Amino acid sequence: MTQAFYDDLAPYYHLLYGDWENAVREQGAALSALLRELGVASGAAIHDAACGIGTQTLGLLASGYRVSASDLSQGAVERLQGELARRELQATVFVDDLRSLDGLAANSKAAILACDNSIPHLLSDAEILASFRSCYRCLEPGGFAVISVRDYDRIERKSPDVRPYGLRYEGENRFLAVQAWEWDGDQYDVRMYLTSESAAGECSTRVLKSRYYAVSVDRLIELMREAGFAGVKRRDDVLFQPVIFGQRPELGG
Repeated sequence: MTQAFYDDLAPYYHLLYGDWENAVREQGAALSALLRELGVASGAAIHDAACGIGTQTLGLLASGYRVSASDLSQGAVERLQGELARRELQATVFVDDLRSLDGLAANSKAAILACDNSIPHLLSDAEILASFRSCYRCLEPGGFAVISVRDYDRIERKSPDVRPYGLRYEGENRFLAVQAWEWDGDQYDVRMYLTSESAAGECSTRVLKSRYYAVSVDRLIELMREAGFAGVKRRDDVLFQPVIFGQRPELGG
């Protein structure tokens, strides 16, 4: 379900932002500042393990990092490859599963990121733990895993919870995206309604479906520690969502 959702969303994903290019710049600058604070200097090899169409990948490349990227969605990967070509940037991009990261060598990255609430697409603690263990395996000793997620403890659980993105314009066309959440215990289904209107007034709507696990930040911190990470912390001053990071201990540490 998640793969199909993002395959279908990839051509429109930038329209969920008021200004996607500005979001690329701002998130790249914010994440770069955090990485430098953690000791991951510009030029280091990092991996964006839930790259989508490249919001974080493109911004980190602009900050001088050597970035590789992967995503479960072939459509998202192809969109990012097109964005890289348009900007004349270089990055290795491929389809991979965050739970295994088979395309990465062990001990190969100074940092691995998974932002924009990608981790809660994994629908159990066991799947999330598997993803953290995969990140741990692929990090150099001393490397960092960095994720950003919604703070579900602060979200009212009501059904339906209708969340509009606002009206966007692309050329002469109008675009409207709306999410509807429907809760099922600690999980919820999402329907994304994408409506396009041409200058002639012709409308079409697509409905995309996915599911999330409303895992708490505290539980994610526990799972990251269980995977072996040290110094796991939450920060609320980096991105528009809480950021959690932890370090693979140095050898002999």
